[in-house]
Amino acid sequence: MFESFEEHEGTPREVHRFESRWTIAMVLSLVIIIEMFDYSVSIVGPFRAVLIYIVAMCAGIALMAYASRRRSNVARLLLIPYALLALFYDLSHYGPIMDHEPTIFTAVAQLAAMAAAIYALFTPASRAWFGRRPLPPGALEVEEEL
Repeated sequence: MFESFEEHEGTPREVHRFESRWTIAMVLSLVIIIEMFDYSVSIVGPFRAVLIYIVAMCAGIALMAYASRRRSNVARLLLIPYALLALFYDLSHYGPIMDHEPTIFTAVAQLAAMAAAIYALFTPASRAWFGRRPLPPGALEVEEEL
């Protein structure tokens, strides 16, 4: 079942960057969920809050897996409305988020990580990889660590 989610040979570095940035965004989303959980429970109740958060996190992880491991253009495009939903969530909780100063910075970092991750999927090398076309020169080069 999970063999189809193994890493493809010749995956460009931008797709690896997407995975790392999206993972950071998901971790930051989890931090926001934890910080805003009491407020969400007071609005929709505990069962609905937990259900919504579980579905949202599973959807984010599934979109990442399908985009980066299955080369799904649909998942790649669905990441944009998913990030917009995260933005609307943060905006709808603007008042309570402003009451918790660390949450403000967490929300900004989360949205920046999502934007950077999505950008990595729309570079020329990533578009060629998703289109199953030859990659541009240098797309597979490994960055040297300092």
